[in-house]
Amino acid sequence: MAAESVLVSVAEKIIERLGSLALEEIGLLWNVKDELRKMKNSVTAIKAVLLDAEEKQDTNAGVREWVERLKDAALDADDLLDDFSTEALHQELMTQNKKGKKVRNFFSKSNQLVYGCKMGHKLREIRGKLDEIANDRIKFGFSERSPEARVVIRERKQTHSFVRDKDVIGREEEKNTIIKILLNDNVKENVVVVPIVGIGGLGKTTLAQLVFNDKIIQDHFELIMWVCVSDVFDVQSIVAKIIGCSTNIEMEQLQRDLREKIDGKRYLLVLDDVWNENKQQWVRLMSLLLGGAMGSRIMVTTRLEKVAEITRTFSSFRLKGLDNDKSWVLFARMAFGNGEPQNQDLIAIGEEIVRKCMGVPLAIRTIGSMLYLKNSENDWLYFKNTDLLKINQQDNDTFPILKLSYDHLSPYLKNCFAYCSLFPKDYPMNKKTLIQLWMAQGFIQPSNENRCIEDVGEEYFMDLYWRSFFQDIENDEYGNIEVCKMHDLIHDLAQSVAGNEYTMTNLEGEKIGETTRHVSINATNLDFSSWKIPTRLADQIRKLRSFLLPCHHGKFDLRFQQINTAKVNKLRSFLLPSQNIYFGGIVALDTAVYDSVISCFKCLRVLDLHLMCNKTLPKSIGSLKHLRYLDLSGNENIRMLPSSVTSLHNLQALILTECNNLEELPKDTRNLMSLRHLELDSCNKLTHMPYGLGQLTSLQTLTDFVLNKKHGGSISELSSLNNLRGSLKIRGLKNMRCDAAQVKAAKLVEKPFLKCLTLSWEGDTVDEDINDTTDMFSKDELLLENLQPHSKIKSLTVCNFGGMRFCDWLSSISNLFEIAISGCKRLQYLPPLHRLPHLDHLSLKSMSSLEYIDCDGSEEECSCLSSPLFFPSLKSLVLQSNPNLRGWWRRSSSEVAAKVAAHQLPSFSFLSELEIYDCPNLISMPLCPYVEHFTCIGVIEKLLSQFLKPQTTTAGRSQALAPLQSSSSSLSHPSLPFTSRSLIIGNIQNLESFPKELLPNFTSLRSLIIEKCLKLKSVSPLLQNLSALHFLRISTCKELDLSNDEEDGDYGMRWKELSSLRTLFLYDIPKLVSLPEGLQHVTTLGHLFIFCCDNLLTLPEWIGNFKSSLLELHIFKCPKLTSLPEGIRNVRSLRKLEITGCPQLEVR
Repeated sequence: MAAESVLVSVAEKIIERLGSLALEEIGLLWNVKDELRKMKNSVTAIKAVLLDAEEKQDTNAGVREWVERLKDAALDADDLLDDFSTEALHQELMTQNKKGKKVRNFFSKSNQLVYGCKMGHKLREIRGKLDEIANDRIKFGFSERSPEARVVIRERKQTHSFVRDKDVIGREEEKNTIIKILLNDNVKENVVVVPIVGIGGLGKTTLAQLVFNDKIIQDHFELIMWVCVSDVFDVQSIVAKIIGCSTNIEMEQLQRDLREKIDGKRYLLVLDDVWNENKQQWVRLMSLLLGGAMGSRIMVTTRLEKVAEITRTFSSFRLKGLDNDKSWVLFARMAFGNGEPQNQDLIAIGEEIVRKCMGVPLAIRTIGSMLYLKNSENDWLYFKNTDLLKINQQDNDTFPILKLSYDHLSPYLKNCFAYCSLFPKDYPMNKKTLIQLWMAQGFIQPSNENRCIEDVGEEYFMDLYWRSFFQDIENDEYGNIEVCKMHDLIHDLAQSVAGNEYTMTNLEGEKIGETTRHVSINATNLDFSSWKIPTRLADQIRKLRSFLLPCHHGKFDLRFQQINTAKVNKLRSFLLPSQNIYFGGIVALDTAVYDSVISCFKCLRVLDLHLMCNKTLPKSIGSLKHLRYLDLSGNENIRMLPSSVTSLHNLQALILTECNNLEELPKDTRNLMSLRHLELDSCNKLTHMPYGLGQLTSLQTLTDFVLNKKHGGSISELSSLNNLRGSLKIRGLKNMRCDAAQVKAAKLVEKPFLKCLTLSWEGDTVDEDINDTTDMFSKDELLLENLQPHSKIKSLTVCNFGGMRFCDWLSSISNLFEIAISGCKRLQYLPPLHRLPHLDHLSLKSMSSLEYIDCDGSEEECSCLSSPLFFPSLKSLVLQSNPNLRGWWRRSSSEVAAKVAAHQLPSFSFLSELEIYDCPNLISMPLCPYVEHFTCIGVIEKLLSQFLKPQTTTAGRSQALAPLQSSSSSLSHPSLPFTSRSLIIGNIQNLESFPKELLPNFTSLRSLIIEKCLKLKSVSPLLQNLSALHFLRISTCKELDLSNDEEDGDYGMRWKELSSLRTLFLYDIPKLVSLPEGLQHVTTLGHLFIFCCDNLLTLPEWIGNFKSSLLELHIFKCPKLTSLPEGIRNVRSLRKLEITGCPQLEVR
């Protein structure tokens, strides 16, 4: 059980602390050295028999009582030794700090001798309990066993690209079958429900995900939604999740919002992990989901046949286990890595183990992952012949098999795994936060003092992930895991092994027992307005170590008055889990509540008070001397922290993210000797950093560093912080223009763990100390040269840099994934970027002096411009507000092409997103053959023409793209395959029409927006090629007359070819007098918006042709509209008619 794992790890930690030099010095100071030695002997003797006691307690009540006594004594000893360690930190700080009198107030003790006597008394009391427990072990006849003897672990390859979830084995046939069911049109119902039913661990959710993410499904349905229902089937909560809002909105409003979201749309809704057997509740939910268009589908995953019977309108899909062959393929992948093992005996053993897993993928993955970490054939034989034979496996019950994998975890991993049981099912757990919480609980123990504890925590997390205890991961842009979930069976396992030690309860405190030490209150949709601590919890709170509370809308009257404060001084964690998960609400606690928490819970390690909206923290926060983790994020009213915070010498993580009005940190922040994480994201009003921050050499996270010329710490404080990792934003570099030497002293190039660096000069102000403006901005170039980061940096952002030339080091950082440069108004020269092998995203914004992105075009550079070498990984390019940008190369495109005549013309081989805004002088670009999402706003028509121009070939190679010299106002070029799915064209000043020659280019488009093309007169020709288009918006085109846009007499037929159009939005089209006649042939139209069309006179009678498709009609500010057609009465499908700002309208 997890509780005994806690004992093993606590015992090891106690022994380690008792052997430390710091504690030895405190022992000498307080004359308790002999007591500490005796305690170490007792704990060592107890630790030796813990594994045997763990096994015997299941059948021996006396052993269970012995274990409970040990838990209390061991945790008390751990708390006491934490006091000793804290005093050691205090003594070290006093030695370093000349102003020791101020620091001495930390303990509020006037006499160290008195305090030492008090601590010595506590030590003797606890040591006496441990001696008694150690002596009692003899009467139980425990045998001594080492934890290391139970598990021999082989280290897995260190990689973050181990993607099991994206490589599902053996379910392709099932996936295709379900897709056929979902796409079957031979059903009468608008909404069809398809249950997927099967035992836990078969992969119902994974199969649903495969179907959900399939391109055929994505293209077929207009709206796809996923809701995890889990144990509690609450209609209001489910509806809120579907529409993505707070559950605290009134049900009537939720119903209206749901209708607005799904009405008339062909949707797919997945309801995952449904347990509800109450038919009336299901019928109530279904009544709200019937507004979808014909062909809408609901997929339900469940373990229960009765649920499938209640929900289905179509035959249930019963998922079976994998056959033997597929089971072996999955097992081999998990147990052997790449390929089959050479040892045939291992294969034979593995095949027997696989048969025991009954074709259940979760069991196969879990056991296979665990056996991967075993070294030898003997390990496998022992597992098959001993562990597997122990399980009492019922039919279709994989739980005992999963339990075996838990049994083979180290004690530390067992603690970490059991701790996850405090979070609700389907809870998205942030990896970084989870590791920090494990650290605060003392679960993470480095194998040697040189190991970084965060790195060990990362290994713990990855070990659990590799063993399949975590799934549904979400990665950041660099492929690192950020968020994970637990399979519901794995969550059940966590709750099972945690026993009553870790309990998730309701507001009444159910399930809380005498052995409960960690409590999480899961109270979705319940009223907190007058809630008090449940009596059952108040009576048991003496033993509590963790207390998790949700937050809620409205008044949150948290009362601790009925608790005897003398009994609750052992609580270690007080958390308010993420408001996004529980309620979406924000509450405020008054200072009295803060004081209540602090006065009651003196041993807190973890305090989470995020999003409490309070202006101040009480000074008493400094009395929480054991505190490791303090989360104040989202408290946007806090302007400063009390100075007493700097007395928290054990504090490892201080989270101040989105404290938007925080102006400064306490001046003695350097006293936070243990601080490893200082998170300041979005603290935009922070004016400076306190002096001495560089003394906090354990810092791993420092998200922001703010420079101020007049006061605060210098950038040189960063010099000694070489363990920084993650993101660092340095703001106020304009204040360093006279201090280039200090900037160089920051030694960013020596910080190999940083992944993201932002360098911001914050504004374009002139430095008062520099008379020569030119000299001032040349100093920026020197500053930037001195700010060169380590070559492992992944992301670089530079804002408001004042130099003319960017440093050459930029092109040498080969690991760069993202570059964003903005507001650099004098920048004229960029170094070559096209050879950066991993560059995925490039953004260049607001650079008024930049004319060419590549200003060199030298012989050497041109030789490297063949397609395989030209931006080999770039997927996203943004060019915005660069008014003088003319092209990519300073030499003309034809010159560049001549230079690379022996090579393929440069093109973006992987570019999928291209956004160009307000670059009116841009006339040439490299080829972009595979762009899927293209935005072109505020450019000349010649550039747009280039993107639509044919890519002809000679000898298999594309020819050069030269800047166009034609003055034609029409885009008249032959067609090319145009692969974009979305296209936005805006503010193309000379664009008048789309000629026939371009028409074949748009057959893949699903979304088209044309806006602010003031000279555009016709869109008629392009309509015949938009058969895949779902969304069309035309706005602010002053010369466009859709009413008479018929160039060759077949305009109506062209509209008819918009066979997939669902939404048409017409905005600010002054020449629109009536709707185009051809629109009547668009029988799929569901949503019609007509806004600010000043000359619209009437709607046509043929609008009645939309009698079964039109769902919404919105007319806004059409002042000349005088009447509605009689035919509108025939539109029986219409669910929303909204007309405002039409004063002359008379209803007929």
